[in-house]
Amino acid sequence: MFGLDALMLARIQFAFTISFHIIFPAITIGLAAYLAVLEGLWLARKRQVYLDLYRFWLKPFAVAFGMGVVSGIVMAYQFGTNWSEFSRFAGSITGPLLTYEVLTAFFLEAGFLGVMLFGMKRVGPGLHFFSTIAVSVGTLISATWILASNSWMQTPQGHEIVDGVV
Repeated sequence: MFGLDALMLARIQFAFTISFHIIFPAITIGLAAYLAVLEGLWLARKRQVYLDLYRFWLKPFAVAFGMGVVSGIVMAYQFGTNWSEFSRFAGSITGPLLTYEVLTAFFLEAGFLGVMLFGMKRVGPGLHFFSTIAVSVGTLISATWILASNSWMQTPQGHEIVDGVV
């Protein structure tokens, strides 16, 4: 109808998905660090305003984190469905990088997110602060692995193509 073939439609779909997704990791990376600072200030100075700010910003953080996970899963499926040939070709490079992201960063975030969200009255202040720090560090590690994968896709270096596979 508009001269759109399957490839162009796949590109449009992925552009929409990535444009929607990138908003949420950007928010969670910044908010996680901000929450760690707020909780640290509250623990150090015992001023209620820091705890109030922490509790306020924790809710948007939780929503953004959840939306980032959900939209990231959609993106991962699109790699397999819309870009299966790319995944077959470059999967030996991008696959391990994304696996490292899940194993090092996402599990760290997910493991401590529950304590961060629901543990304020259930665990000691030190453990809760550690959980907030762990989630914050996890967001930075996650960004590092994703940027490494994206960097390779933009400027593929240090690889060899053998029989059509990287």
